[in-house]
Amino acid sequence: MAEMNTNLQDNPRGALEKHINALQSELKMTRKQALVNINKEIFENPANSDCDLTVVFPEIYAYILKSFSDQSEACREYAALIISNFIERLPLNDYYLTYILPVLVRRIGCPEIVEESEEIRLVLIELVHKILDKYKVPHLLSPFINDFTSILTKTSTDPFPKVKLEACECIILLTKLIERDFHFQSESYVKPVLSNFAHQHFRVRVAAIKAIGAIVLAGNAKCFELSITPMAEKLFDENTQVRLQVTLEVGNWVLNYRDRYSFWHRMIPLLLTSLSDVMADVRETATKLWTDIGLQYMEENEEDLKKKADFLKDVPTHYPDVKRPNLGCRVLVQSNIGKIVPAIGREMDGWQADARLRSSQLLCWLLLCAEEGATQHANTIVRTLIRGANDDDPRIVTEIKRASELLGYFITPDTWWPLLEADVDSWPALLVIANVLKGSRAELVTGKVMEELCKEIADPDRCRMRKAKYQTSLLHVTEALMQLCGDACAPVFDQLFTVCFTVYAMPVDDHIQLMALSNLDKLRYIEKCGSTLSSLYERHVGHILTDIDSDPITWSLLTPHRCLLDCVLLRGGAALGNQLHIIGPLLKASLAPAKMDPEVKLKIFTSLSTMLLQRQTNFSKCDTFQLEAFLKIILKDVIMVNLVWSPGRTAEATRTAAVACLCAALQPAGGEGGGGDGNETVNLFPTKESLAPFVDEMVPLLAALVDDNSSLTRQHTLRAIASLAELADQRDCFTADVLHKLYFVVLKRLDDSSAAVREGALHTTRELFSRRARPYDTVVYGAHVDALYAALLVHLDDPDEQFRGQVLDTLLALSDVDPKVLMKKVKANIHLYRNKDAYERLASHLEKML
Repeated sequence: MAEMNTNLQDNPRGALEKHINALQSELKMTRKQALVNINKEIFENPANSDCDLTVVFPEIYAYILKSFSDQSEACREYAALIISNFIERLPLNDYYLTYILPVLVRRIGCPEIVEESEEIRLVLIELVHKILDKYKVPHLLSPFINDFTSILTKTSTDPFPKVKLEACECIILLTKLIERDFHFQSESYVKPVLSNFAHQHFRVRVAAIKAIGAIVLAGNAKCFELSITPMAEKLFDENTQVRLQVTLEVGNWVLNYRDRYSFWHRMIPLLLTSLSDVMADVRETATKLWTDIGLQYMEENEEDLKKKADFLKDVPTHYPDVKRPNLGCRVLVQSNIGKIVPAIGREMDGWQADARLRSSQLLCWLLLCAEEGATQHANTIVRTLIRGANDDDPRIVTEIKRASELLGYFITPDTWWPLLEADVDSWPALLVIANVLKGSRAELVTGKVMEELCKEIADPDRCRMRKAKYQTSLLHVTEALMQLCGDACAPVFDQLFTVCFTVYAMPVDDHIQLMALSNLDKLRYIEKCGSTLSSLYERHVGHILTDIDSDPITWSLLTPHRCLLDCVLLRGGAALGNQLHIIGPLLKASLAPAKMDPEVKLKIFTSLSTMLLQRQTNFSKCDTFQLEAFLKIILKDVIMVNLVWSPGRTAEATRTAAVACLCAALQPAGGEGGGGDGNETVNLFPTKESLAPFVDEMVPLLAALVDDNSSLTRQHTLRAIASLAELADQRDCFTADVLHKLYFVVLKRLDDSSAAVREGALHTTRELFSRRARPYDTVVYGAHVDALYAALLVHLDDPDEQFRGQVLDTLLALSDVDPKVLMKKVKANIHLYRNKDAYERLASHLEKML
């Protein structure tokens, strides 16, 4: 062994001759074994542990490097192992690299793939990594920069992911070892490394991002220009580690890039975007980096910022509920926001929702950091906000709301209102205004801005717009204004009511109507005008009615004026009492004309009926004179006009609605549900003088309507006759003449095809004669009594058992009109009828009376 050791030290070629000769064998197993033996002899033999390898390498390297091209993968692998061992043990000397690196370039640095084995390529790039790790002296590596460039630009695009990872590590190491020489060739590295940004393995993407970070720091401005956009795109990567690495690298650029002052506007948006990342790790990292950047900027510009720092105030009293960025961060953004905001505006027009979302989040951070410094760019910011508010993605709209609120905190109303005023016709602008108001100071909004804003949104062409998003935004604006200004809204209470009530009267859906109702209740609370909405309506509903000035003939169901009138009639409550002088003419104009849209007529008649039924509430505060004047218009110019017969189904439906409305008007006091604010009962016809003028006019119309083609009209008419009889009897104006004009047409309805009409006729007959004037001269009116009993007795044999029972009850009730005549008829005809029990019961009752 000692001899061998001496031979290797003194005569390396002789000691390894047989192994070198074996490398020429055609058998790959022989060549492989020769390489194994050479490695053992040089590096593993204890006897040669002290051998000077600088003597051995010159004798053996040519044969080993030649084996890098051996056909056998195993031979190539062992050859790389031997060279790796040499690199590890040989002293630093670029002499060795002169022979090794060109071979590596030929194997893994050529444009085409020479080394076909992925595993061997990995071994070779690891060998390059070992060389870089060992040769950390720039002057030894600098001569080989071209070789390293050829190898690393090729291996960074290698199909094998592990080779890519190793190549990226080598690039990072190379930028640190020979930064000056690397600077001149840095552009060559950018595109190959960027090609890995889209690799399916996240570790490769992370490694590529780290490598680009190092290349940009060591490279020229062109490297930055080529890299910044792909780096920004990686902020949308689905993997958290990738986004975190982008944040780290960009933060490192902002802190250490030599030309960073020229590229603040390109780097800051990337870092601020990471502040809104979905993962806490990324957000925390970005927050720390951003804070450090601000502090560093303050140190670097201490003289320029000295005055600002000396007079630096604490967090302003009017400030969002977030931590305030330091002075350096704020100054940085203030000086660069003008270059960033236009780019955000362009991005908001892009087709990728995620990009628009990140842009809207970035805008929030810019506004937070820029504070008042954003004022000179307010126009661009407002345009961007309006565009974002119109986005279909709800995530983006949420961020735009936050940005709008921040705008309100830092930019005064006299700046943002003129920029938004012209766009009040669009719902996105209203959405922005609503959220800007949330961040504004009340003392700056009240006055000119508030009055102009309310004047614009209360304009009929705007507040009567029937679009869901527009109505919702309108309500949000009024809600924000009331919440911000409170009692100070007094000068615009009328406009706020107009907007909310108009939307309430003509909502697109139920949700919007509930929002409007909620806003009305908030307005009531602010005005301190009572515990119910009726008290609010009393103050403002007259203004709504006065604004209804269009010709009702032009109305349709969706016409705003029709909706407003309908809502007032149904919801006005006690407020209606003081507005009857306006409501009466409106109803006359909308219900009297024959050319009115029939659907509109029916709708208004229904609302009028409801209004009359709820008289105890609606007219509780009404002046008697006003009520009489109103009723005169309603009965003579509205209801009676529409009771006159005319042909057609439309006219028929109108008559039905009109007679139903008459029923509501004639209903006796106390019959409706609910009560008013006072205890006194509301009577529409409190005296004989108030009712008598209408009775003679109504009787012939009702008598004619009893024979109407519509069964529903006939039912309502019979109800109206019964109510008229009761009311006229109470007011002492139900004469025998009125009775005789009505009862006969009513009796004819006992043969009606409708069971409901027959029962109504029976009830009305009973009501008419039970209300007859007393004393009732049966001698003079004998023919009428005879006709009454004859008609009822016939129906005692009606096929309907229930109806027969009702007829008997009616005869028993009306037997007091003239019991003798009735007894005579019963006995004369008792043998002719089948319903013997009914006749016997009636006869028994009459005998007791007589």
